[in-house]
Amino acid sequence: MVGNDFVLPRPKMQAVKPAAMPRPAAALAQPVLADTPIDFETHAAEPTHRSPFRYSSDLFHRYSLGAFALLFLLVGSSAIQVSALYLSANIEFASAGSTSLRIANPQHGPNLVIANDKLASTLVAVTGQSLNLTIGTKTVPVAPDTIKSWLQVVNDKAKGVTYVHVNDSVIAKSLTSAAAPFVKAPTDQVTLTRPDGSSRVIATGHNGTKLGDTNKLAREIGKNVLGAKGMQMTLPLETLPFNAVTPTAFDKMLEVDVTTKQMWAYDKGQLTRQFPISAGAPETPTPIGQYKIYQKLAVQDMRGYNPNGTKYFQPHVRWVNYFLPGGYAVHGNYWRPLSYFGAINSSHGCVSLPDDQAKWVYDWAPIGTTVITHT
Repeated sequence: MVGNDFVLPRPKMQAVKPAAMPRPAAALAQPVLADTPIDFETHAAEPTHRSPFRYSSDLFHRYSLGAFALLFLLVGSSAIQVSALYLSANIEFASAGSTSLRIANPQHGPNLVIANDKLASTLVAVTGQSLNLTIGTKTVPVAPDTIKSWLQVVNDKAKGVTYVHVNDSVIAKSLTSAAAPFVKAPTDQVTLTRPDGSSRVIATGHNGTKLGDTNKLAREIGKNVLGAKGMQMTLPLETLPFNAVTPTAFDKMLEVDVTTKQMWAYDKGQLTRQFPISAGAPETPTPIGQYKIYQKLAVQDMRGYNPNGTKYFQPHVRWVNYFLPGGYAVHGNYWRPLSYFGAINSSHGCVSLPDDQAKWVYDWAPIGTTVITHT
């Protein structure tokens, strides 16, 4: 019996011997069969003795419907069981509560398991602890929101606990961000050789700094931060030495001597042009150092304050090349007589020259051009 269907085996066909009785001479001798149904598929009686293979095949054909039904039940029940496990896992994850922090699965690494009713006080203690970073000669405190960004939590309401995990990679990013103001590229020392063979340093070199490997420090912070006992850590800074170069190291370079009131333009180390200029007046001197042009304006109204506190306004200043924040630029000057250039420093810190010469500089020097000012 399979399901609600009953299958009965078919009886075997048997030949019945004829009775001993007279028969007509014209009749042929034929066996008389009993009332057994004939197998119309084979049109022949089945042999009494069958091979094992033929027997197995016959059983499969007779009970194929039941076999398929049994196979369907087995596969279906397995699928239902697997689906139930998958759905239950997803339902358990979806039902997990959350706090104001990000939700994440418990991970390998520093973890804290606490009762849900102690979660708020624990987070206040962890994020509010005193954590300071020493960077160079300065001490920088780590804000509570930064510490909070390092934590990931999973709230398991069913068990009444919360898992707090510390993400070391996020800590490493925070350390890199904190060190950014202290990371500086080195400043090349530039030595110039004049046509007469004399040489001089026109830009003093300065070492730079870079942040060392923060992975070890991030792991150490991650291991101890959940203890909420406070920490004092030192960020590893490394020195980057400056290079000694000549003007050939720059595609284009402007050299400004505020003492002789001259400016030179170099293209891949080759002197291209020389201009007389008017630099910053003694009360508002031009900054000395190595800079780069970062903004260009074809025309601009300039305004500011004089040393005595009065305001000044200069409209339509042409061919402006800013090289230092604070209003320092190489630009045209139409309000001074030509006798000022190369003779008198009169600006508020800018390097000025006649408009026609300023136009050449504006067209020749793209953003990124090095500007070196010296005495």
